[in-house]
Amino acid sequence: MLKKDMVQIMKSFKFILVIFLVFATLFPIGAEDFEDKRVIESRITFQKTSHQNPWLVGEPFSRKLNLIYLGKGLFFGVTLPKQNPVFAEFESFDYSVPKLGIKSYDEETGFLLLETKEMPKLPKPVVLDAKTSNKHCPSGKSRYVFLPFSKTPIKVFLLEKKGSEESDFSFKNQLLCGVTISEYLIPTDYVETFFKTGGKPFPHPGLVFDINLTPSEREYYSKSISNPLLVTEVIPGVGPAYNLFPGDLITEINSIPLTKIDDWDRTDKVYDLILRKSDGSLRELGETIKLKLHRNFQNQDVGYDLRAYDSNDFLIPEEAKKRKPLYLIVGGFFFTELTNAYLKEFGSEYRVKSEKKLVYLSDYYQKKVHPVREKIVILSRVFPLEGNLGYQEFQDLVLEKVNGTRVTSLSQLKTLLQSEDTTYYAFELSGGKIAFFTRREILDLQQELQLTYKLGRSYNLED
Repeated sequence: MLKKDMVQIMKSFKFILVIFLVFATLFPIGAEDFEDKRVIESRITFQKTSHQNPWLVGEPFSRKLNLIYLGKGLFFGVTLPKQNPVFAEFESFDYSVPKLGIKSYDEETGFLLLETKEMPKLPKPVVLDAKTSNKHCPSGKSRYVFLPFSKTPIKVFLLEKKGSEESDFSFKNQLLCGVTISEYLIPTDYVETFFKTGGKPFPHPGLVFDINLTPSEREYYSKSISNPLLVTEVIPGVGPAYNLFPGDLITEINSIPLTKIDDWDRTDKVYDLILRKSDGSLRELGETIKLKLHRNFQNQDVGYDLRAYDSNDFLIPEEAKKRKPLYLIVGGFFFTELTNAYLKEFGSEYRVKSEKKLVYLSDYYQKKVHPVREKIVILSRVFPLEGNLGYQEFQDLVLEKVNGTRVTSLSQLKTLLQSEDTTYYAFELSGGKIAFFTRREILDLQQELQLTYKLGRSYNLED
């Protein structure tokens, strides 16, 4: 009898164990907690890049990242701007989850959309409704600010107490009120717009203006015009270059006379007129802005389409396009295009430690407008090889000409070097320095370079 009972107990135990395993497989432990969370902790991994050693693959680093689920397999968070995110993954759960892929990333704000296609259980989507959140969420004083390392103005609410520098989320019951960073609350309409546009960046005004004119400036610029807006800079590639100039006086924006704009919050209201519609909603990329202006005692009309901030049209960009530094190594000579990111890799005292001429060029010519997108090509340094012993002290020099032709980009330099008719190469550099190689010597040096340094590739250029 006892033996029979034991057999029955063992069968029952096996049956319960099978049921438990099936249940655990279908519904992993901890999944219920995950599904109920509004803010989900994760870690995001970035790939380091170097403008001074662009052929090297930098060590990845990670940062904590708070996420909310927006639906359609998409998660939203705000992370470091001007970086190269690779993937993110959830933490603090006791079961394996797939990595989240980068759907879209805005380098200016750090706004990020992550996607997953493999998770069977997802949290409930956060309610995104800018109109409702404007009514029910705390607001207070608002102001346009520039987030760290950003050039794009964002309208935020000022919080009474300064919080964490890490981004977090503010809710009113189930309604998202916005993203909190330090003393700022970025309202929901930015998150909603970013989600609806599939992660497109936010538009930049395209110009810089001055509202605090001295009495003498008002007298000089606007004797007969009441309360105009003085243009001090037009951003090349973003604003209406060649149609708007420093010194122009803007009198109307989208048919709204600036005489109606109060002085005390004039800057914010001007940003509103350019970046927001009449109902207060955010404008998107491509929308047309119309200006009335006064130039040389004449009234003129100017129109332009809103674009995102991009330094690629600058003579000296902020960084290489798409975060992939451009370079070309020929005969052990490492050529790259001058960027501010290249100079800043000399450290916090880069203005003292880097080449003075390059700092001068960066200060005075970085936003120079060029119709044909010229760049400044520099010889960063020379790889030590047997065949270039006389040139290994050359460093941080501007490449001015090759065989008498002025160099304006790395792509053009590569074209010059690939000419079948050329039997020699004369590189003219700043400071009167010249490097001379025959075609055969260049080919031998390229082979020696690969054998000595095992570089994966000797160039990275735009298509």
